[in-house]
Amino acid sequence: MIIREQSGFRLCWDAMILILVLASCILVPYQLAFVHATPVVHNGLMFAISLVFLVDIGLNFITSYRLAGSEVLDPKAIRRHYLQTHFGVDIIANLPLGMLLWLAGDPQWGPFSAVLWVRLLTLLRLSRFFVILRRWEALSWTHPGYLRVFKYMGVILVITHCIACLWFALAYVDGFPPESWVIAAGIENADPISQYVRSLYWTITIMTTVGYGDISPGRTAEYLLAILIMLMGASLYAFVIGGVASLLSNLQAARNGHWEHMESVEQYLRARRIPVHLTNKVHNYYEYLWERHKGLNEQSLLRDLPESLRLDIMLHLARDVLEKVPLFQHSSPALRDALLMALRPTTYAPGNAIVREGDIGKSIVFITSGEAEIIAGVDAKNHGTLGPGDYFGYLSLALQEQRSGSVRACDYCEVLILDKADYDRASAEYPEFREVMKKISAEQSEKASRLLLAGVVL
Repeated sequence: MIIREQSGFRLCWDAMILILVLASCILVPYQLAFVHATPVVHNGLMFAISLVFLVDIGLNFITSYRLAGSEVLDPKAIRRHYLQTHFGVDIIANLPLGMLLWLAGDPQWGPFSAVLWVRLLTLLRLSRFFVILRRWEALSWTHPGYLRVFKYMGVILVITHCIACLWFALAYVDGFPPESWVIAAGIENADPISQYVRSLYWTITIMTTVGYGDISPGRTAEYLLAILIMLMGASLYAFVIGGVASLLSNLQAARNGHWEHMESVEQYLRARRIPVHLTNKVHNYYEYLWERHKGLNEQSLLRDLPESLRLDIMLHLARDVLEKVPLFQHSSPALRDALLMALRPTTYAPGNAIVREGDIGKSIVFITSGEAEIIAGVDAKNHGTLGPGDYFGYLSLALQEQRSGSVRACDYCEVLILDKADYDRASAEYPEFREVMKKISAEQSEKASRLLLAGVVL
């Protein structure tokens, strides 16, 4: 049996492992520094967590992995890959050595207890944290940027916590000498939570270079550790915070680019003294584009992909269109694919003319969403509405006549436009194309006849 790395079970299991990794990295240093407050129940908890990680090791032997963009499902290859990569670190980090030593006769609770120091190996479990997040970055429904921010935050949390525990343990192992910071702060007899909070407070102030000075080192060892922490903290926070800032900036790149473009257009309109109501229409149009498409141009984004892969993506994106537009329903797969790659998506705001009366027919327009009204004459008489699945422009394009009516968007209307050049190319390369157009014209003959009788040619 092989577990797919993107299966629901594996994703839920990995989420639990992430939580247990962070829990282990919190509990073990705390236990080492505050051994006087560690009940025996903590041993049972750590043993249970170790058993879960041992099960995880077993699951890793039957979980697929990705190589060069493909998922590997061969059992032998999976086992070999895991043994050559993460198995060694996982087995060292997850064997319950501390519990085994404790059961073997090392029940001593003290700073030099082998049980406690062996448990420091469990901090190697942090490697699973990075492996899982790297695996999740390959998922289509996750955003790598957010995962990297979470990774940075997890690293800061673990490192800050470990330093806080080390800062207290430095005084504790010597029995709280009079010159230690614990005595100076008067917390030698405080409860463990209060002691930990004070240690954490000092660690954060020193790593962020705030340094209020209310807690300060009193011994040479403490001064040396403080110097080391300041040097490491300055580098760590500069690196992490810089990385987080860069990631957050990249996450907003599409939004910022969209709104910057919109502001540039609006600034131009104001400079040209365009009326406010037209400027508002432009603003609303850009807002709609953001809500609908997140400001992304699909055609430009997919341009570098191979044609076959681009076509697969377009077929998926246009699945609703394929069901609504008769042209695609009556076309062969080859003609359908050719037309789909030629169609140009366009969005019209309410009140905007999709085609105008008097224009020479140069395109066929297929409505995919929204509604449009047909108007003609000097009195702008309404001759009906068009909705998803309707099309117009075939007659004026085929006859190369002027349109005797206009089509105006009633609300935000998304259309697919087949230009004359692509129409001619499809007609030449696919003899069935004209027959398909005649067939769908016949299906809409009632509406077309009504318009023709009214003298409206679109």
